Amino acid sequence: MLSPVRTDRRQFERDGYTVVPDVLSADEIARYAPIFAKRLPADTQPPGVPGNSRNGRKTLISDHTDPVLSNLAGHPRLVAAVEQLIGPFFLIHSTSAPVITYKSPPGAEHFELGYHVDWPNNPPQPHDDRHLNGVLHFSDVEPGGGAFMLCPGSHRRVEEQLGDPTLRRRVLAQDFNDFPGLAAPLEMCVPAGSVVFFHPFLVHDRSENVLELPRKVLFIHYKGFDGEPERRAGAADAAARFAPHQVKTMNARLRDLCGFGL
Repeated sequence: MLSPVRTDRRQFERDGYTVVPDVLSADEIARYAPIFAKRLPADTQPPGVPGNSRNGRKTLISDHTDPVLSNLAGHPRLVAAVEQLIGPFFLIHSTSAPVITYKSPPGAEHFELGYHVDWPNNPPQPHDDRHLNGVLHFSDVEPGGGAFMLCPGSHRRVEEQLGDPTLRRRVLAQDFNDFPGLAAPLEMCVPAGSVVFFHPFLVHDRSENVLELPRKVLFIHYKGFDGEPERRAGAADAAARFAPHQVKTMNARLRDLCGFGL
């Protein structure tokens, strides 16, 4: 039996990320992990994504997402963790994207990392810092396995430099190579069932997968509010934030978490 969900909110506020283990049970991982290879096989380009897959990374964009996986954003243990990190008034913000990272194909090894931030607007709008992103893992990630990479504390550095005319241009252009004041990146080698929550201003990327084991993750997105009136106002655009074929699969509880019917 899984233990109660516990998060480290102090670490999240200080470092811009925190890891919550055992969100998914072993049975759930065994049930959901095979969907990744079925929907994103190694030898096929994902639908809706132009060009060839680079460096083994494949993703299902919103219009072609797998609803079974995307609906896991409303998993009770994820919801419990989100409540601890950003409070009880929040919405699932958008369709979740399944991603699988295979071993880099010949000729695409040793690529340059592209550190960036996943803020909802560029330039940022008021309250964009109330968003919360997560990477839910369906496979163990070992060193060299394409892990999520992040720069601890960089969310504060990015927010500070948005007020500096010179560095603001670099921040908005997602130019973080040799950016002053960034901590050395950490490789998030976590077991299957874990989620890495991170601040929307946190600088991050993922490393190259040099192993035979594919990395299987689901990127999830939430938005926090100060109270129920704000939550209801934030739900006004719910229909525009989710793939229609995902909405058709939602039960009443998930629809509420996404903002439908508020």
